[in-house]
Amino acid sequence: MAKRQDGQGDRSAYGLRARIHRDLADYAASVRLFSRNARLYLLGSFLIGINFSVFQLLFNLYLKELGFVEGDIGVINSFRAVGMTAVAIPAAMLLSRMRLKPILLVSTVLFGVFSVVLTSVEHLEYLLGFAFLAGTAFSFYRVAGGPFYMRNSTRRERTHLFSFSFATHLFAGMAGSFGSGNLVTFLGDVTGDIVIGYRYTLWIGIGISLIALIPFALIKAAPPSAEENRISFSLDQLKRRGRFYVKITLANFLIGSGAGLIIPFLNLYYRDRFNLSPDMIGFYFILLSLGMLIGTLSGPFLTKRLGLVRTIVWTQLASMPFMLVLSYSYALALVVPAFVIRGALMNMGVPISTNFGMELSEKSEQGLVNALLMVSWTGSWMFSVALGGHCIESYGYTFTFNISIVLYILSSLVYWFFFRGVERRNVDGPGWHIPKDAHASRMY
Repeated sequence: MAKRQDGQGDRSAYGLRARIHRDLADYAASVRLFSRNARLYLLGSFLIGINFSVFQLLFNLYLKELGFVEGDIGVINSFRAVGMTAVAIPAAMLLSRMRLKPILLVSTVLFGVFSVVLTSVEHLEYLLGFAFLAGTAFSFYRVAGGPFYMRNSTRRERTHLFSFSFATHLFAGMAGSFGSGNLVTFLGDVTGDIVIGYRYTLWIGIGISLIALIPFALIKAAPPSAEENRISFSLDQLKRRGRFYVKITLANFLIGSGAGLIIPFLNLYYRDRFNLSPDMIGFYFILLSLGMLIGTLSGPFLTKRLGLVRTIVWTQLASMPFMLVLSYSYALALVVPAFVIRGALMNMGVPISTNFGMELSEKSEQGLVNALLMVSWTGSWMFSVALGGHCIESYGYTFTFNISIVLYILSSLVYWFFFRGVERRNVDGPGWHIPKDAHASRMY
């Protein structure tokens, strides 16, 4: 009996190793299918992502050194979200009618220029104005991503491409966080002014983002197809597809509201609760990016077994205990692992939810749906970031974290209630699929 059990265990272990090897081979084969255009866009995204991560890590700390309180910092960040939201739908309509490359090039240059001015002025009114303008320029890049990947991929590698795209941002986050905190300290010591140290480091990040002009210029994208040219807000379309638009944006709005309350202030959380220096905060953000990178690259493995919807919902709910640790703990040894694990779980579903929205969309509305997803996210940040800053200033981090947890749970329940029945398990092998006519259903 014991020998037979040992034999069964050996076969089970062998079967597990074979399955892992098969999954890794499938993953590598899917990555090799990425088109040249997709690879160039990923490279440009990586360079822009480095700048984004430098801003995420340092901009709030820089504003704090200028003397702004959390409420003011929240309003400045919310104005950037206002800019992104204001032009998202017009950007989607423009991108559906024009070649992508010239818009990408112009928006990248404008984003760099506005960001330089944003990190050069010190009056609140100017900060608000250029935060808004930087958001409008960045909006074009964000809106273009989903339709571009759909246009330059096949169903075979699409989920992997969306996950790889998000992983590229996370890897850029590691690169941007690596050394940027130390660079602030070094430049502050050299110049004798920590504000100058922050400013020069932010400028270096902006300069790196402008290098993205090179891969973007090498893209050879075809003009939009006739189907994509039909993006509109006709009454007939809203009657036919309005329920789907409301469902997909409501779930995204709720999770964006929860994120906006606390995520922009995590660097200040470490500074205020643990009195950490910029270089130590940067180190913890590197660990966060690494955890998120591992989680994101694991997404396709989970979707193959659980499906898109279950992966999104279950990973979000699994992150909630770690949010509670961040909310109540003052022990850094507990907070840092919870910070990393929460980020890995919570962000695992981000590229999957974008892929899911694209798969449920008709080809003619993919740009519109991608813009609606972005509007629901940035629109929620318009209010929640400003509110989060005031809540932290008035009531502290624990209160604000708890509100965020409630919104995350509500978003997961809404997502499950709306979309749990849209996927079907494959009958001829492992994995799940969305029926080709799912978008035609009145439910979606």
